[in-house]
Amino acid sequence: FNALTNDLEYRQRDSIHFYFKPVDQRVKNSIAMDALQEGIRVWDRDVNRYLSSNRVPLYNPVEDYLCNLSRWDGKDRIRALADLVPCNNPHWRELFYRWFLNMVAHWRGLDKLHSNSTSPLLVGAQGFRKSTYCRIILPPELRFGYTDSLDFKSKRDAELYLGRFMLINIDEFDQVSINQQGFLKHLLQKPVANLRKPYGSSIQEMRRYASFIGTSNQKDLLTDPSGSRRFICIEVTAPIDTNVTINYRQLYAQAMEAIVKGERYWFDDADEAILREANREFEQMSPVEQLFHCYFRSPEEGEEGEYLSPMQILEHLRSKSRDIKLTASNVNHFGRILRKNNLEYKRTCKGIVYRVEKL
Repeated sequence: FNALTNDLEYRQRDSIHFYFKPVDQRVKNSIAMDALQEGIRVWDRDVNRYLSSNRVPLYNPVEDYLCNLSRWDGKDRIRALADLVPCNNPHWRELFYRWFLNMVAHWRGLDKLHSNSTSPLLVGAQGFRKSTYCRIILPPELRFGYTDSLDFKSKRDAELYLGRFMLINIDEFDQVSINQQGFLKHLLQKPVANLRKPYGSSIQEMRRYASFIGTSNQKDLLTDPSGSRRFICIEVTAPIDTNVTINYRQLYAQAMEAIVKGERYWFDDADEAILREANREFEQMSPVEQLFHCYFRSPEEGEEGEYLSPMQILEHLRSKSRDIKLTASNVNHFGRILRKNNLEYKRTCKGIVYRVEKL
């Protein structure tokens, strides 16, 4: 019984077929017929009862793979895997290394309170083999746990994927709409999936295995005004060389040894500061933010400026463009935009006001 896919699997003994296949009704009937042909008096219900019992051993392909690796030979293969991606970001090797350790640590279930909520985003032209690179991160034995067909419209299936797949590629990340960004953030940081099976009455907790990675052809990807610390945006400057031989057992043996020795696999405040700074060029600037930069700026040294609330700033911008609507949600969203631009602010009896200089 495959504990990851929740499927009953079989392999014919003394056969040339080495891989396990799902047990369907045809296989169950064949077992019963073969038994009768051998002279064993058995009913279909006996076969079903046996296959649905603890007589069939549990099997976890992820733990089986990670726990049967050879000893690491000392060669750095994780950063070498990162070096396959041509880019100009000097922090990419270390950020990928940390993300890779985080992925393997969560496969082992070492942190059940958090998830691997940080995801690389490979940005580049078509034909740069970005999706192929995402696929070859997993070894062939575990590649059944890779998918690039996440459907945000079906929230139940999307949460089910957290426990079914080990690496989820959000292909064409720029196609994720603003309305779906909130649910994506929910998926990235959700440590477990709480699901109710069809026709069931109880809600069961399902262990999460999934880490995320993404690809896109467009550069202006990030739309969240509160920050972009959950993504490692990398501009791919040339086609990725995916026609390489990867020693997967040594690759994952390196990650396992680093984790066993207690090496940090999570992103700390310094890492997140690097992410926020590097991701600025990938942030999408909304029309109201562009309009703000046309008429306001942060005061320079020696300038007094004036403190205005988000509503007051929007009122001034509205006099320039009547398309701006002064709703509560728009004002709150605009306040997050001002905070993202690192404007000086203070709390007053009238709310939060920001120090700006009119142009």
